[in-house]
Amino acid sequence: MITVIGNMKGGSGKSTVAFNLAVWRAMQNRTVKLVDLDTQRTLSDLVAIRTEEGFVPELGLLPADSNLSQLRKDSADIIVDVGASNFDRMLEAIRHADSILIPVVPGQADVWSTQRYLKIVQGERRPECSVMLFLNRTDALGGSKETREAAVALNVLMNMLEGVTVLPGRLGQRVSFCRSLSEGLAVFELDPRSKATQEFFDLANAIEATR
Repeated sequence: MITVIGNMKGGSGKSTVAFNLAVWRAMQNRTVKLVDLDTQRTLSDLVAIRTEEGFVPELGLLPADSNLSQLRKDSADIIVDVGASNFDRMLEAIRHADSILIPVVPGQADVWSTQRYLKIVQGERRPECSVMLFLNRTDALGGSKETREAAVALNVLMNMLEGVTVLPGRLGQRVSFCRSLSEGLAVFELDPRSKATQEFFDLANAIEATR
């Protein structure tokens, strides 16, 4: 099962989501393997920190040149982090994905970027591949004009394109995510009682319900 986490625009929080989702799935005794196709290699850095600190569960990071076609035959949960800076591999990842998770930061430029990305996804994905949108890095209370407008825009996109779902879960722009990543931890490992942890759990459960 290949889950691709991507978007056209940088700064959408792809690597943060990929890392936290990987730890969350691994804690459920699932075999999780990561492929970092983003040229910034943030996900690789996060896995390296976690490995150096000796945290468990460990995360398996596969080589960036891994054959995605072959990985589709693997029984593990494969999570792929990829951006438009690696365009050819982005297209390859979309073609082999079982599900595509798209974090969207509130703001007109991010909505436009997401619309362009969705057009690419629609042209490249397999018919059975699910596509999920969600708002990421929203204001703490989620009530800003930008967040409200982005939520409306995502629902418009969902209604325009077949097979696209807008997840109910949102992740706020919270310090807990930055602090946890700097230590090689998922946000729920660093602070299990935090608002960020509850938001992530809500999102992760929504993702699982859509798979």
